Amino acid sequence: MTFAGGVAAFHGLPGAARAAFWLVAAGTLFLLMMALSRLVTDEFDVLLVVFWRAAFGLVAMAPWLAGRGMAAMATRKLGFHALRTALGYGGLLCTFYAVTMMPIADITAITFIRPVVATLLAIALLGEKSRARRWTAIAVGIVGATIIIRPGFAEINPGVFLVFGVVLSGATHAILARYIVRTDSPDTMAMYMVLFLLLFSAGPAAAVWQWPTLDQLPYLVAIGVFGTFSQRCLARAFHAADASVVVSFDYLRLPVAAAIGFLFFAEIPDIWVWAGAGVICVSSILLARGESAAERAAQ
Repeated sequence: MTFAGGVAAFHGLPGAARAAFWLVAAGTLFLLMMALSRLVTDEFDVLLVVFWRAAFGLVAMAPWLAGRGMAAMATRKLGFHALRTALGYGGLLCTFYAVTMMPIADITAITFIRPVVATLLAIALLGEKSRARRWTAIAVGIVGATIIIRPGFAEINPGVFLVFGVVLSGATHAILARYIVRTDSPDTMAMYMVLFLLLFSAGPAAAVWQWPTLDQLPYLVAIGVFGTFSQRCLARAFHAADASVVVSFDYLRLPVAAAIGFLFFAEIPDIWVWAGAGVICVSSILLARGESAAERAAQ
């Protein structure tokens, strides 16, 4: 089969299958970015890591812009792109700091509660209906997070609070992504992401500025490339299927996170991480199915 034939066959797959592929690709690239960030933050400030993630991400997007031209940057949602990136910037800072404190699989497992937080935000801020199934899914998700953290039974890692910052940022970030991708292409979203991220991170980076060493430079290049292509893959996932479908595949990141944590840092998640993640996944699936049923009933 030729490359063009393979692409055509891929686009002929059901939207759910394509969304699952793009979500796994996005998660793998993001987790690799997390692992590499830990390798450089011992001697390189996190504020600088985020800046170089944006700078090299812009370099990675340059061929796309050169091929498409400035017309590809046309948008009526510039403010939403800026807001989405501001949330992403906060989430990146929390992620890069958290990864220096906690195993990668633990961080990933806790972030599975993001759909639950998004639902709470939708109820509190958007006035959406608080159906019984929603509250059931929320309660189950909270139980799952509690199993992982085990307050009172294990010392709470300070990184947990940073991970909740990642979850809050990611929940609002995803809502904006779903809105923007209705009119703007996934690659346009990724381009605006790196542009605004470079703008937002330049000032804080300047305050702690130091040039990377030759040993650090390849890691920073990879962080920029992986982070940018992760965003492109994630946007394609939301473009391929409804958000409720995408959410139901989110649990696929945990085995990847466990593998990356083991290969890079010899980390082995304990049984509580797997158990809690399983409970949170059940919560997310209940939530996704409930939302899909509500949408069909409203049609």
